[in-house]
Amino acid sequence: MRIFQFTKVIFFILFISFINAEDMNNENNNTPHTPEIKPPAKLLTHPIVLSPNYGVFKIGYAYQYQNGAQISKSNGTPFEYIQNNSMIYFGIERGWIGGFRQMIMLGGYVDGAFGQTFFLSGGAKLSFFLLNGWIIPYVSLGYQVENLEFPKESSPLFMHTGVASIGAHFNITKGFGIDLSLRSGLPFFILRPIDAREYNHPHINHLGVMLSFSFYDFSL
Repeated sequence: MRIFQFTKVIFFILFISFINAEDMNNENNNTPHTPEIKPPAKLLTHPIVLSPNYGVFKIGYAYQYQNGAQISKSNGTPFEYIQNNSMIYFGIERGWIGGFRQMIMLGGYVDGAFGQTFFLSGGAKLSFFLLNGWIIPYVSLGYQVENLEFPKESSPLFMHTGVASIGAHFNITKGFGIDLSLRSGLPFFILRPIDAREYNHPHINHLGVMLSFSFYDFSL
C-alpha cells in the first residue's frame, strides 16, 4: 500500500514538471527573435598583404611630347620634328614585398601604348607600401623601343633609349586605384645604324605622362 502511494507521488511530481517545462518552452517560442545586426561593409578599404608576392595591372591614357629640333636627311631639306602624341596605355608588373613592416616592393614591369604612335618598355621598379597601402610611390628604370615617323618616309623607323619613371598609386578600395606617373630619360636614338646615318644621328628629347586605373593584388 505504501509503495502504491509512493508511486502516485512520483508520477504527480513528474506530471507537474512536464507541465512547467511545456509552459517555459511556449514562452521561449513566443519571445520575438532579434536578428543580429552586422555593421555595413566599408566602401573604402586599404589593400591587405596576404603574400610576399604581388602583381599589378594598369590601363589608361598616355601623353608623350617629342622634340628633335632640326633634323636633316642626307641630300635632303632639314625639317623640324615636334610631336604631341595621345595613346591608350597598359602595363603589368610582378614582384616581391617585404622588408621593414612590409614596406619595400621590388619588381619588374612591362608596359606599352598605342595610338598616334606606339611603344613598348620594360625594366625594374622600386616601390614603397606607405600608409597601409593607401599611397604607393615608385621609381623605375628601363629600356623603351618606339615607333618613329618622319615626313615623306615610307619605310618603318624605330627609336630606342633608356627611360626613368617616377609616380604613385593612390588606393581607392582593396588595391583598386589610380596611377599617375612621369617618364623621361636619355634622348631617343634611331634603332638601325643605317637609318641613323641617313638622318645624321638625330637626338629626340621626350617627356611622357601616364594616367591609369590600376589594380594591385597582394595575394599571389
